[in-house]
Amino acid sequence: MNKKRLFAIITTAVLAVPAFSSVGSIEVEASSQRMRELQQQQQELENKSNSISGEISNREQQMKSLEEEKAQLEKEVAGLQANIDELIKQISEKEEEIKSIEAEIERLQAEIAQLIIQIDQRNEQLETQARSVQKNGNPADIVDILMSADSLSDLIGRISVVNTLISANQSTMQAQVEDRKALEDAENQVKAEQEEVESIKAQLEVDRNNLIAQRMELDDKIIQVAEKYEMNAEERASFINEQSIIAERTSTLNKEMQKEQQRIIEEARRRAEEQRRAEEQRRKEEEARARAEAEAQAEVARKRAAAEKKAQAEAKSNSSSNSSSSSNSISTSSNSGNNSAPSSSGWTRPASGRLTSRFGYRTHPVHGDRRLHAGIDIAGGGPIRAARGGRVTTAAYHSSLGYHVVIDHGDGYTTVYAHMTPSLSVAPGQQVSQGQQLGIMGTTGTSTGVHLHFEVHRNGTPVNPLNYIGG
Repeated sequence: MNKKRLFAIITTAVLAVPAFSSVGSIEVEASSQRMRELQQQQQELENKSNSISGEISNREQQMKSLEEEKAQLEKEVAGLQANIDELIKQISEKEEEIKSIEAEIERLQAEIAQLIIQIDQRNEQLETQARSVQKNGNPADIVDILMSADSLSDLIGRISVVNTLISANQSTMQAQVEDRKALEDAENQVKAEQEEVESIKAQLEVDRNNLIAQRMELDDKIIQVAEKYEMNAEERASFINEQSIIAERTSTLNKEMQKEQQRIIEEARRRAEEQRRAEEQRRKEEEARARAEAEAQAEVARKRAAAEKKAQAEAKSNSSSNSSSSSNSISTSSNSGNNSAPSSSGWTRPASGRLTSRFGYRTHPVHGDRRLHAGIDIAGGGPIRAARGGRVTTAAYHSSLGYHVVIDHGDGYTTVYAHMTPSLSVAPGQQVSQGQQLGIMGTTGTSTGVHLHFEVHRNGTPVNPLNYIGG
């Protein structure tokens, strides 16, 4: 009875040691898992901090570029303003010239008016003389005047009077002709001066309008640059603030990791002490078990000998059975492997080339903001082909997608093929088969190089195309 109780105690103690060891292993595994989680969080924060540092550097570079662009534009504006000032000066000079010309025009117009009066007066005088001659004039009168002279000296005097009268009429006619010629010249000069004034005014107005338009354009560019600069400055401040938050979280995480590490060290010391005590207890129990086994050794040796004979017989029988079973198992396994067939997704790769951008959120290569990349990019060249058969719903140009094709596959799936060259090979409403050419890879729309942008939509929602065509 005492032997049975001693054996039960020893067995219980022996079984208790592995149980304690298992509990300790669970605690160690839990501590290791917590430490791995903290390290993973630390790595994520470090990656995010590096990413934000890169964004800050990009924003600073953009701000520097915008500053240089703004300075260059301001220099251009200053030069244009100098041109405008010079033009204003020229306009003032031309306006003075116009005033001078207009004064000359007024003088000529006054002169023209005076000439007209003089011409009218001479016309009236000539008309009066003509009417007098018609009424009273007789060529014999002049002869009578000459014949009635009393002496030679009287005749000479009469001839002089007649000559004076004739000369006076000739002078009047000559003056009349000269005044009319002067009037015509003055009118032509006035017309030429007026045309010159109008031409100068028109040209100055055109020049002034062009320079003002250029100034407005440059001012608009400066406003755009200033807005971009302020936007980038605000984004940079936001990134710096976010980086400060990450640094604070990293510091807190480091303290937590140190605390967790210290707890793990203390826990390891406690477990080591418990294991030492358990090992000491185990040695004592083994000594007691050895004593108990020594007392029953004779009985055990007899039973062992019988058991060994029986075991050898059974082992021999089992060896033959296992060999046959193993051979059958290998044959079955071989046949099973020969009968298996690879699965197919039913999709094909739409173009050859290397994968340059995956599905998911990224920084847009043109606009610079972070947004969802709703498909994948394949760079290279050559034909673009349908990943599955279906009906073409769109084959057109878009400012962002460029020349693109959309195919409805009829089971809730649609695919998009973008940035192709203008020579599309299909039209809307057309049924296409899998692998049929849709167009040629290009770089139309919002694109930075020759590539295919490929999207897969399931019930109107973009999904990762690599899940269908493979990596």
